[in-house]
Amino acid sequence: MSSIRRRLLLGTVLAVALSSAVASGAAWLSVRTHLLDAAETALRADATQLLGQMRRCGPEVRCAPGSAAPLDFDGWWTVADADGVVCASSAPVAEALLGAADGVATMPDGCPGRVVHVSGPIMAVGGGRGRREGGDSDGGSFTVTAARSDSGLQATLTAVGLALGTATAVAALLAGAAAWILARAVIRPVDRIAQAIAQAKPEDERIAIAGSEVPRELRPVVERADAFLAMSRDLVRRERQTAGNIAHELRTPLAGLAAIIDHVLARERAAPDYRQALERSRGIVGETAGIIEQLLLLTRLEAGREPVRPVAIGLQDALATVLAGFGDAERRRIGLPPGAVPPVRGDRDHLQLVLRNLLDNAVAHAPEESPASMRTEQQGSALVLLLANPAPGLTAEMLPRLGEAFWRGEDGRGSTGRHAGLGLALCRRLTAVNGWELGFALADGTFTVSLRLPLADAEQPRAVRTAVWPTPS
Repeated sequence: MSSIRRRLLLGTVLAVALSSAVASGAAWLSVRTHLLDAAETALRADATQLLGQMRRCGPEVRCAPGSAAPLDFDGWWTVADADGVVCASSAPVAEALLGAADGVATMPDGCPGRVVHVSGPIMAVGGGRGRREGGDSDGGSFTVTAARSDSGLQATLTAVGLALGTATAVAALLAGAAAWILARAVIRPVDRIAQAIAQAKPEDERIAIAGSEVPRELRPVVERADAFLAMSRDLVRRERQTAGNIAHELRTPLAGLAAIIDHVLARERAAPDYRQALERSRGIVGETAGIIEQLLLLTRLEAGREPVRPVAIGLQDALATVLAGFGDAERRRIGLPPGAVPPVRGDRDHLQLVLRNLLDNAVAHAPEESPASMRTEQQGSALVLLLANPAPGLTAEMLPRLGEAFWRGEDGRGSTGRHAGLGLALCRRLTAVNGWELGFALADGTFTVSLRLPLADAEQPRAVRTAVWPTPS
């Protein structure tokens, strides 16, 4: 694609040239029509004048005494009576024009011209005493045929056409010069903005261009560029933070695995010692693989590539499947909701993962002597699952950060293992893609998670949103 400057220049020149050509053509046609009409009118007036100058004396037709000679007419003429007999003519070749119709015809010299016919009586004159000049006009009607070449008219039209064509060319050249100057003035701020954007770096606060240098029409472009630069800067910051968090989460278990191997290889040991070291190593590998799987799932969710397969799900069956993966001591600390509950709708695997992460988070952060309780409430076409546990280290200021990847509070930054700060982040994104609602609340040291699920027989799921519930007063 050509540059804006070139397109503006060519467009202006073509527009001016085309409009000038159309205007010149229309003017030339108007002048031509006017000149042709004027030429025919003048020719007809000359023919009428010729007819009035003629006098008839018997069979002869001649010019009236004292009148200008018809031979002074700059063309060809002939006078014929009613029977078509030529009575007088400017030249013998003029008699060939008698059969020509009014309008354009070929002149005796071979050039194009015009012919008119004017009919009327001719005054009869005689030499007798009883007759005087101008005495009568009897004797029938006569026709004067006058013709004149259009060579002068064509020369005039050619000159007019050349003048209009020259004016069109000059107008196009002037328009090109004006368009070039205008294009430079219009494109100059665009070039400055493009250069500033090209030189911008992700760490810059905004593109390096002053607001006074930006025209009002281009300010939205600069504002959007600044917004994209801020987004890029935030993206780079998050990528660096994520890379650091991933390195931290993977380095710690790998360092523990290396320490176990070095300890075992330091000297010869008994078979039970080797088995114990291998079991510990296998546990570390499993925890590391779990972190990697969570990271991959989080990446798919943020990229919108995680499929959702909604089906009817029995909440109690899903809880039973999740609790089967917990130990006996952990299961004893979880109070299941009493009574039967209707089935809900969503992706079964996603719901089980959300429940597993929520229960694992409740068991891990609540004091050992404090159980986590669950209850359900049916609210219209939705079922709300409420999971509550004591959270002595949690404050209301921390609630907005719950669900942020790798965030574990001030006391959790040095911890290792399966709690890498990804559980609630996955819960927040999984609830969003399934059309569920996730809420957090803190009251009197008790942390409550609310999971709102649409009933299986509901017509449409509720709108997708992730909420942070305010702390009850």
